[in-house]
Amino acid sequence: MDSEEEDVGKHRIHLRPVTLLNVAPVTLHLLPCEVRVNRPAPVGRFFTPAIRQGPDGLEVSFRGRSLRGEEVEVPPGLVGYVMVTEEKGEVSIGKQDFSEGSDNDEREQELVEPPEALERDFDRFIRASGSFSRFTLWGLETIPGPDAKVRAALTWPSLAAAIHAQVPED
Repeated sequence: MDSEEEDVGKHRIHLRPVTLLNVAPVTLHLLPCEVRVNRPAPVGRFFTPAIRQGPDGLEVSFRGRSLRGEEVEVPPGLVGYVMVTEEKGEVSIGKQDFSEGSDNDEREQELVEPPEALERDFDRFIRASGSFSRFTLWGLETIPGPDAKVRAALTWPSLAAAIHAQVPED
């Protein structure tokens, strides 16, 4: 096991559940490349206005390369979230009060974090910074086909429900 694998094994990820409530919707683009910057970008200022409707779907150029894309819907009953890791020293978001008398329903009560002992260098926290119900899936030169990994991931919830559904007796 190399040191990178050892580092991965030494972290626990904790979700800040309260951040899933009333999170602002965002526009999402899934690009066929890696962008080695991890911060907000002025996508609405430069990228979005350049998108045009072509004969076979959406078209745009990114760093001189032609991209083709289409809108993809998140499966019914589900919501996508953009998650970010809180930096060390960042002000933590407090827990929501889900006690009796709260205006929140029972589903939201399930979002409360379990009390656990936290270790400073061992634990990481993530929070939702945005939500989405659709996104634009981009491919290099062509629209990603039905075998695209993201499409397979989006079919999993309905497949899992079918696998675990009650089978009627004949």
